[in-house]
Amino acid sequence: MATKQLLLVRHGQPHEDHPLFPGDPPLHAAGHAQARALALRRLVAEPIDRIVSSPQRRALDTAAPLARLLGIEVESIAGLAECDLGTARYRSPETIRREEPDRWDEFLASPPRFLGIDPEAFRANVLATFAALLDDAHGGTIAVFSHGMPIKTLIAHAMRMSGTESFSLDYCSVTRMIGSSLDNVRARTVNESTP
Repeated sequence: MATKQLLLVRHGQPHEDHPLFPGDPPLHAAGHAQARALALRRLVAEPIDRIVSSPQRRALDTAAPLARLLGIEVESIAGLAECDLGTARYRSPETIRREEPDRWDEFLASPPRFLGIDPEAFRANVLATFAALLDDAHGGTIAVFSHGMPIKTLIAHAMRMSGTESFSLDYCSVTRMIGSSLDNVRARTVNESTP
């Protein structure tokens, strides 16, 4: 199998408490600016031949500027979604900490469990999705627009970490993963920020 490069991009800043889409918000104006800067200053120079995204608006919006620049259609993949998929109201970690300080440690220990999702089922689904991307013959360098937990799940797997609570990812950061399968995927960089 050929070695692939996955450029894992955490979405830009969402429009929290969006009046029309509170559970699946689009990007905030600042998030749109982040996504454009990421595409123009960093990703357009990469040898990207495939773009995939979580089906959630904040990830699709982040992928859109790069897709336009490269003329590549964005493929939506359900397994790249965040563990908050289907919730009535998106809340950033900062909002959760402010609104429920007594549950902050619970959130840090397991965001999926905090949101009522089985953490092992979430992890298995995310890893199966990344395994399929690595096994697919299409694409040598794939831009993957996703969320904190799916990206941290793959990083933790590659680095043989037991959990994801020990690090965070910035909006529109890039994490580079290299490998030909889930068994040999490894992190080259984590949380690169756009200059």
